[in-house]
Amino acid sequence: MAPCRRFVGVSTWTGDDGGGRRHEADWVVEVDGDLDHPALEWSKHSAYGWFGAADLDRLKENCAPGEFLVHDLIAGVLLGPARGPR
Repeated sequence: MAPCRRFVGVSTWTGDDGGGRRHEADWVVEVDGDLDHPALEWSKHSAYGWFGAADLDRLKENCAPGEFLVHDLIAGVLLGPARGPR
């Protein structure tokens, strides 16, 4: 990971595993390396994707109403907080 560019904010959410409330800090960062073949911790992540403003609807796929935390976070970064969904 290269430099952090911007602090986005802190989100609070409750998982469905009985672990209680979580607080997540999100940052915009630069990354280096082969972006066509990212190295993920596959035990923690089932997929990856690169998203622009035209791809935001993909982040709502298979989500119940009110489960748009990731969508809303990325929309806010790409479109700006005033234009991103809430």
